[in-house]
Amino acid sequence: MNTQQQEAVTTEKLAYPSIKQSWGIIGILLLVMIGYGIPAGLIQIALGDTLQGPMSFVSYVVPLGIMIFIALSFKKKNPKNESIIAFNPFPLVILPMVVIVTLSMLVINVEIISWVPAPEWLMDLFKNMMQDNIWGFVTVAIAAPILEELLMRGIVLDGLLKNYNPWKAIIWSAVFFGIIHFNPWQFVVAFSIGIVMGYLYWKTKSLVLCMLIHAVNNGTAFFLSKSNPDATTWTEIIGLETTGRIGLFIAAILIVWLAYRYFENYFKKNEEPIEESEYNQ
Repeated sequence: MNTQQQEAVTTEKLAYPSIKQSWGIIGILLLVMIGYGIPAGLIQIALGDTLQGPMSFVSYVVPLGIMIFIALSFKKKNPKNESIIAFNPFPLVILPMVVIVTLSMLVINVEIISWVPAPEWLMDLFKNMMQDNIWGFVTVAIAAPILEELLMRGIVLDGLLKNYNPWKAIIWSAVFFGIIHFNPWQFVVAFSIGIVMGYLYWKTKSLVLCMLIHAVNNGTAFFLSKSNPDATTWTEIIGLETTGRIGLFIAAILIVWLAYRYFENYFKKNEEPIEESEYNQ
């Protein structure tokens, strides 16, 4: 059996998607975005400011919606994918800690991205997406959590967890989550919160919880951006100087670590043990 045949057999034994297939998802998404974005951009230029809000919303939703449809079709064809989408309930007792760790991650990410500020053109792009109207809020705080979680946790991470050990799957899914934002500044933010959501998805198998975390993160960021449109650091947002920023940053890291220990203890006591055969080591 040659190398290509061995790779084909190995792929057949894996649930969808593998790491290699996840790279394919990124590539297809990029092509869909380009293919849709060119005519949509021309229409936007022709319309000017007319229907700018709805057009921005549609331009975000359509490419992701197409990619989710394509990925789901591949997932359904693979017998290793036992379930389609894991819309499972999650233990409500962990919800307060989930909100706390989500806000702590926002503090950490705002501080990190302030170290290397994004270029002006990218900030203008963010401001355009976070329009000060209902369309901006719906795009950022509702559509993004639903669509991105369907793709990245509901399809990508769910498949990776069936193929690899949990932390390898979580880290790779966070990498892919960062990449689909297609810029290095959002990569850092998406990667870090992607680790949190990936961990909690692994433990709860609840896509609803991931959507909630994503919505809290994006919704809070949206309102912070509207309270001070030009702010990029905590100094500009709430008036903290260097000492206060460092203290807040360290406190947020400590909270995230304590939250992780809380989740570990909780799931160890309350979660059914995971069968060794469930994941390929």
